[in-house]
Amino acid sequence: MWEQFKDWCNKPYFLIDNLKIKLSMVLGVGIFTYLFLLIFQPYGIDNVIAANPFLIVGYAFLVSFSLFISYFILPKYFPYYFSVRSWTIQKEASFLLVSFLIISTLNYFYHINFVAVYLPKFSFFRFLVSVLSIGIFPVFFIIFMVERYLYKKHNAPPTDIIQKIRKEKKEVVTIPSDNIKVEPLTLEIDDILFAQSNNNYTTIVFIEDNKVRQELIRITLKKVNEILEKYPQFVRCHRSFLVNKNEILEVEGNARSLQVSLKYVKDVIPVSRSFPKEKLVS
Repeated sequence: MWEQFKDWCNKPYFLIDNLKIKLSMVLGVGIFTYLFLLIFQPYGIDNVIAANPFLIVGYAFLVSFSLFISYFILPKYFPYYFSVRSWTIQKEASFLLVSFLIISTLNYFYHINFVAVYLPKFSFFRFLVSVLSIGIFPVFFIIFMVERYLYKKHNAPPTDIIQKIRKEKKEVVTIPSDNIKVEPLTLEIDDILFAQSNNNYTTIVFIEDNKVRQELIRITLKKVNEILEKYPQFVRCHRSFLVNKNEILEVEGNARSLQVSLKYVKDVIPVSRSFPKEKLVS
């Protein structure tokens, strides 16, 4: 059972890495906090509102500020940890725990300095429990909705859509294997999504029979690039990746960390810092 739990914790998970979505999280949870305190007035907040209703805005502001730290500051200083490709359920759970600790700590200091005079004394532990009881539901609800959106976005569309898009087939290309005993891989150009280097091997990811498939071939990515370089839609955006830019769904990130999302697959492809972003969208 312990091994099953470890396997579950290490399962890949979608990292929220979209600027608009992160800003929505930061503002949305703060607004929810304000409305919740204003409407339900838990833990004696009615005394605070009666004395100075503006004080509860401080709680909401610090919730948003804490999430801003979690979603924008921490990834900037710990980019390796916040890797889209290595994000797991365990990392997501740790991230949420750290976020709640930041929220609780900042709000506790605000509470004891500005609000405690209107309320009974709270220990930090009791205050932490109070924050969790108020914030856990909106945070997990919003994250659930966001993850559902990202899941649908990064998974393959229905078969009939793929068929419609790929009615017109183009030129065929043959990618040979360095192992002469293995048959070469023959594909139509539009069916190739991306290629990934694995030392002296290359994984080719492509569409076949309206499904996403992959083939590991004994050939270097350099040789694959030489075969496909006459087709302008293929670009080697990273030392380990070559992509069909016609299949790019979205380009995200900044100068320090850029990646692309492709149609039909959930894989996120990294982009080298030196690679011009314009070549991916031209």
